[in-house]
Amino acid sequence: MGHSEHYEFQAIPPISELDEHNVPLLHRDSCANPLINYYKCLDKGLTFCSSTKDEFYKCQYYLLKKRLDDGH
Repeated sequence: MGHSEHYEFQAIPPISELDEHNVPLLHRDSCANPLINYYKCLDKGLTFCSSTKDEFYKCQYYLLKKRLDDGH
């Protein structure tokens, strides 16, 4: 069954960057960049980080779909 949707995953950042932004081990995957962007937004004290948060959850959704598709 083909998918009409496509999501472009970014490269996983280097360990030093993951450590710098305190990315949990659980999230050191293809969605680490959107999570770092969300953390950076929160660090600036902004209250309107919903777009960066939504991007992280969108990435998580597509990563889960990819894992499920690869498992079958």
